[in-house]
Amino acid sequence: MRLMNGSARLLMMIALVAAMGMLIAACGSDDEASGTLRIGMVADYDTLDPPKLLGLPGTITVEATYDVLVMRNPDLTLQPMLATSWEPNADASEWTFKLREGVKFAHGKEFTAEDVIFTFNRMFEVDSPLASVMAKPTDIVAVDDYTVRFEFGTPNVVLLDSIVKYHAHITPSDVDPARFALETFGTGPFRMTELVIGERAVFERNEDYWWEGHPLVDKMEYIFLTSPEARAEALKAGTIDVIFDLDIASIQTIEDHPDTKVIVAPSGSYMNLAMDVRVAPFDNILVRKALQAATDREAILQGAQFGRGGIAYDHPITPSDPVFNDACLPPDYDPELAKRLLAEAGYPDGIDVTLYTATAGAAMVEMATVFKERAAPAGINVEIVVVTEENYWADTWMQKPFTTVWWGGRPPYEGISVVYPTGAAWGESFYSNARVDELLDIALGQGELADQIETFGELQCIIVDEVPRIIPVFRPVSLGMRNNVQGMEPLWDGTMSVHRVYFE
Repeated sequence: MRLMNGSARLLMMIALVAAMGMLIAACGSDDEASGTLRIGMVADYDTLDPPKLLGLPGTITVEATYDVLVMRNPDLTLQPMLATSWEPNADASEWTFKLREGVKFAHGKEFTAEDVIFTFNRMFEVDSPLASVMAKPTDIVAVDDYTVRFEFGTPNVVLLDSIVKYHAHITPSDVDPARFALETFGTGPFRMTELVIGERAVFERNEDYWWEGHPLVDKMEYIFLTSPEARAEALKAGTIDVIFDLDIASIQTIEDHPDTKVIVAPSGSYMNLAMDVRVAPFDNILVRKALQAATDREAILQGAQFGRGGIAYDHPITPSDPVFNDACLPPDYDPELAKRLLAEAGYPDGIDVTLYTATAGAAMVEMATVFKERAAPAGINVEIVVVTEENYWADTWMQKPFTTVWWGGRPPYEGISVVYPTGAAWGESFYSNARVDELLDIALGQGELADQIETFGELQCIIVDEVPRIIPVFRPVSLGMRNNVQGMEPLWDGTMSVHRVYFE
């Protein structure tokens, strides 16, 4: 793989789009004939090391070049991948996985149980975000080369929800982990042959891939474009085939174009406002409650997402989930209540706050704008700082005290445990509540729905009442693509699989 350092500024990328458009006009459908899938995405590279993944380019690169033990399909069914079968013991305190034989990593090593053990032990060594979701095993045992047993000591009924995530892609045990940041070594459908940070990544089909007949294209390219507008224009011009992640504002223009289409699916993905509860004024719960009361969820849904998606209630559990608790909801939009809360908090004349945002996925800038307008009548004066997409997640998120965020959909246990436990790696609000920690420990062992309803119901009440985050809306997962692209479906968790994509 050839690695270069580069910076992708908007004007440069617009020029690249124009140049590629002229090339395609001259060459006709060569790319289609060669089976090259070109995907436009945000230019927010951080790392390619699976347990440390943060930005979209790294996440999608790993999903194309590595494999997980078990994959969650677009219809939420589970598909065997590097594990061919799995079985818990009677109380789910032990899980045994049978592994696929005859699989090789990109550098030639044969995949065995030792790679699974290495991968999951390393997650806890590097404090991966998945570490707060997946209970730490007391041991991981290689029963034989192709059988591995996870031993937890106590029940863990949600293990499968953990191992389907992108942080759980299996890495080889014989490679220096320092190399994982910039190189790929996986067993996945593609091999990365080139990476120019901020500009492009190039992949070739893994001819030795264990999944017979997959992938369905011969070559793939990621083209990093630094604005939603540039990505939309590139799709319409035919210089890219797919946009991931498509911003809501571009949907109409792409739907109106004769050569492009939009695929939209409901999901558990959401947008939120994260407050660092250690830092004034967000360390004052009354201020957080005032911001909550000044949040017009319906206005955000309409203004930021054009009515697509649904209302959220300051926690990540969707209203359609059986454990959703409709008895614990945040107040309706109420500027007068917000004023009273601010006065009680010591801000009788209102408050000034700075909100950081970017176009690095979802309609975060639009959400910030609507929030600012609707919070003003409550005496909340919001200064919006729009930073560049590049490195937003590394340099702004969890670094500034008030930020916009978007999250992929997660089942209830994962959705709460990835953010809210004390010391969570992705605990963007730096929140701590001993009862939340206790309830999450209890939930690990609850296989009965009635028990889950009680436990998650109490968790929702605590989170809504203490307001470490404001989650106003769920967002749909949207992909823009050329009409001839088939087999690509939005995933419920906001990620993307390229295994089944082909050209019509």
